[in-house]
Amino acid sequence: MAQDKKPRSGGLTSLKAGSTDTDAIADYYDDWAGTYDETLATWDYQAPRDTAALLAPHLSPKARILDVGCGTGLVADALGRYGDFHLDGIDISAESLKLAEARGGYERLVCHDLQKPPLPLEDDSYDAAISVGVLTYIADAEALFRDLCRCVRAGGVIAFTQRTDRWKSLDFAAMIAALESDGLWSTLHISEPRGYLPGNEDFADDIKIIHTLCRVA
Repeated sequence: MAQDKKPRSGGLTSLKAGSTDTDAIADYYDDWAGTYDETLATWDYQAPRDTAALLAPHLSPKARILDVGCGTGLVADALGRYGDFHLDGIDISAESLKLAEARGGYERLVCHDLQKPPLPLEDDSYDAAISVGVLTYIADAEALFRDLCRCVRAGGVIAFTQRTDRWKSLDFAAMIAALESDGLWSTLHISEPRGYLPGNEDFADDIKIIHTLCRVA
């Protein structure tokens, strides 16, 4: 079994197992922040790049984007290839946010537990939201997405990833359809499963990710 290569918090023992324990998640990513980018590179983590490529054609120049669960800022680098956007980030890990700030790709960074909506953000304040590799840690993804539909203006877009094992066990297809039925968004794209962490033995074979893009109603 591949090791996570970092200190482990009691409530979150591995990436594969995941957790929705807020304190454990914060501790885990605070501990990992200093070597996070390097470790993900060795695991050939391409999800930020792939999600940015999915989102970018739907963005206007100077679009205002919220990076939901921004971590150290890998999404900022990925989106920077497509334009000079106005990017804000929100995350639970204070140590990760320090590194995201040093990266220089964000105008505003907010430390907040994503499991506690509403987010401390104004209505209709973004043209888009992007969330990569985050939903493993969210107990009620529907509540988070309902609030993101408040934060993103009508006609804006929300791009996100979810692991195939969580997609199935949490019935993400039904959740996406429920928000569409309630008139909050429409589905633009749901990908076939793609590689997630091919360089990590725990994920190389059986756990992939699905990329989804929705338009806010």
